[in-house]
Amino acid sequence: MRFRSFLVTLCVSLLLTGLLANSALAIPAFSRLYKTECSTCHVIFPERNEFGDAFEKNSFVWPGKLPAQSQVKPDMTPEQKKQAEAMYLSGLPEVLPVALMGQIESVYNSDSDPKLDLVAETELEMFAAGNFRQLAGFWGEYKLSSSSIGDVSVQFRHVANTPLNIKVGKFKPKLSLWKSNDRSSLKGFGHNSMVIGSNPFRISRRQGAVEINSVVTPRLFLAAGVADGTDGGNDDAQDTKEYYGHLSFRIGGIDFLGKEPEVDLDKDSIWDFLALTFGGFGYSGSDAAGNNDFYRAGLESEILYKRFKMRLSGTFGHDDDTDGLGNEAEARFYLAQAQYLVGSNLIPAFRFEYQDVDTDGITRRYIPSVTYAVLQNLRLALEYVHTEAPSATEKEAAFNIAFSF
Repeated sequence: MRFRSFLVTLCVSLLLTGLLANSALAIPAFSRLYKTECSTCHVIFPERNEFGDAFEKNSFVWPGKLPAQSQVKPDMTPEQKKQAEAMYLSGLPEVLPVALMGQIESVYNSDSDPKLDLVAETELEMFAAGNFRQLAGFWGEYKLSSSSIGDVSVQFRHVANTPLNIKVGKFKPKLSLWKSNDRSSLKGFGHNSMVIGSNPFRISRRQGAVEINSVVTPRLFLAAGVADGTDGGNDDAQDTKEYYGHLSFRIGGIDFLGKEPEVDLDKDSIWDFLALTFGGFGYSGSDAAGNNDFYRAGLESEILYKRFKMRLSGTFGHDDDTDGLGNEAEARFYLAQAQYLVGSNLIPAFRFEYQDVDTDGITRRYIPSVTYAVLQNLRLALEYVHTEAPSATEKEAAFNIAFSF
């Protein structure tokens, strides 16, 4: 039955691949809306480039001058102009801002049963995103494979004619420089899922929150918010309020408003090709009983030089009472990842993670990977994860096919 299921899945994926390769509509919602390539915002999806980062920070409103869009045009008839104007005044996006992303993953692990799982993970996710007349941006996710709702939020832009944006909904608070899926490789960044003892808090945990953020200057971004506390692994519990903040700034490269640096064509400079991004965050919380006050803090940096990118991260945590017995615990996490873009569609990468949690001991991960974009919306990835933990050493290889349309 497993082999038969795999054959069915393989046939469906090949059919979709054929449709994607021949369909002019095989691009996600933003590409359809702004009539641009996926590579405008992504290195290889879902990993964003600098412009994609600015696009998100700008509440899904195109930074700078907009590409040509089909709204009111000089060559329209009076009736067509009336219809286009009515659509604009209604606040409805002209193009239905919905997209789908799916993936099929095979995993080999010598310590698992079965060792080779041909369809270890299959997922289909629908998401809608865009903006309402550039006054508010919105984002929504729904995982069809698990019938569960992901992030849902609305961000009001430039409230009261100030640089401040207000984001409300259920989402992952802005802490790390990188979103949990902001990578072309497969395995998530380890600091996002790190926990200390019985405390269920994770940096990438989705919570009900209100956040104020702003591109204060073209190269400085700030965010601060209050989130519903979680207790005992129940995301819906609202026992406490927890607070967080984020700061990031960039030197060189495309700024947070999507503007490229001026280039002197007569004289090369290292700043024509080098971008340095630095970030820091803090999160403070407590359990429902008020016994375990805890915090997480991090410092991160990203170095981009031409086609080479390096990410460095350090995350630190402390719990006053991690097990309900009055025992304090601390955690330290360090990450380094280097990758290189070969041509326009191939990224070999290597990541090292070091995790030291008082309640669990020291874990090291070595993660080489290679990602190839057959098309801008069709990606293949091969990754190996070597994990050395106090309990055991684990070796796992995964092959993933992902597509979006």
